[in-house]
Order: sequence, then C-alpha cells, then structure tokens
Amino acid sequence: MKTLCGVVILMAATIEAMPGQGPPASSPLPPGVKLLARAEGETPVPGKCLYKEDLDLIAARNALTRTTLNNDQEAPFDPDYLVGRWKFEYEVSESALGPEGTISGTETIQYSGGCLYEGSLQAKGPAGPFTVKSTILYDPSAHYMVVLERDSRGFEVLRSGRVGGDGGGFYTHAWQAAPFTFKGKKVKLKGSTFMSSPTNLRRRTEISEGTDPFVNLGTVWFQRQSAPAGK
Repeated sequence: MKTLCGVVILMAATIEAMPGQGPPASSPLPPGVKLLARAEGETPVPGKCLYKEDLDLIAARNALTRTTLNNDQEAPFDPDYLVGRWKFEYEVSESALGPEGTISGTETIQYSGGCLYEGSLQAKGPAGPFTVKSTILYDPSAHYMVVLERDSRGFEVLRSGRVGGDGGGFYTHAWQAAPFTFKGKKVKLKGSTFMSSPTNLRRRTEISEGTDPFVNLGTVWFQRQSAPAGK
C-alpha cells in the first residue's frame, strides 16, 4: 500500500508541472503511453485543470443548436464533471472482496487544485458499512485518468486508463487496476466508467481472482445530487 501511495504522490507532482504550468520532469503514465505535446500559446486558467482554449471549445459545443457533424472538433473531457455529490445503489456478486448483496451510499468529489480531485465515499453493504477515500488525477494532454481508492475494508485499488469521447459529448474511462492481494488472494479488476449525462454515470467492473478468468462483479449507476456553484 505504501508503494501505491508513493506512485500517486509522484504523479500528483508531475501533473502539477504539465505544459502551460511548467515542463514535466517525468511522465505519470505507464510504459508505452506517451504524454501528448500541447500547442504553444495555450492559456492556463486559475482554478481549472483545462486550458482556456479547451474550455472555450466546450462552451461552443454546449451552445450548439444543431446536431453535431462528423467534422466537428471533439470537445475535450472536463474532469470538473466529477465534482459534486453522487448517490448510488447496486447489486454486487460474491467475490474475494466481500459477500453478494446490495451496496448503497453517496460519494462526494471535490476539486483540490491543478488536475487533482479528492473523493469521499460512504456506503453500506452486506458485510456492514465502509468508506472509500479517493485521489483522482487527470492528464488533459494525454486524456488519461488515474484513480487511487483507499478502502476501509482493507485494500487499495489503483485504476488507470484513457478517457475517450464522441461527437455527442459522451465520455468513457476504460480502466484497468494494478493487481493486489486481499486476504491471501490475488485480485485483478478492470472495467469502464461511462459519463452518460450531466446527472448520471455508470461504472462496470469485472474481477479475476488468482488465475481465474474475469467475471462480472457489478454495474453501478451514480446519480448526481448536487454540484458546487460554478462547476
């Protein structure tokens, strides 16, 4: 767990020094994933992860009164989308992480500066209540998101992957998690988080235990309850 925390601290320092905020000393991305170069002249915006040019493009896309066309420039994903209070309830299968049953609760995500976000989840499951503290880092140059979740049940999950979008303004974070051991069993997770609307997102998760193939763990819909003013 100390290793995962060290990785996130290093990545936070790297993302804070992204183009437009100073040259990066090293890439926060896994081997084989390159940091995309940003065009010169882009304008950082205080209190925002994205550059002014990105925010202007998003505003122009949102102001469209016609159907988007194939040659329309794709608007970038704005991680401020995540900020707010989300409510969820879903059915989870039995696994190395716990018994089957219903998990419900809320998650609150706040902006912490640069491209760093912090989340606090409170939930109740078949084995009782638990909490999850998360650190979210987004690289707008590479469209890459890393999420470290520290679960009170006794494990940490480090999820990472690219965020892709389409002309309709829908975005998907396709992620894989670093393998970890919980209660003597090796666990691997992978899945996707689909940002389907301003008020709903869906996360699908698959799990592999030991050398077993991946199987469905559960699908959860998050419904936005609130967002801070200006977000």
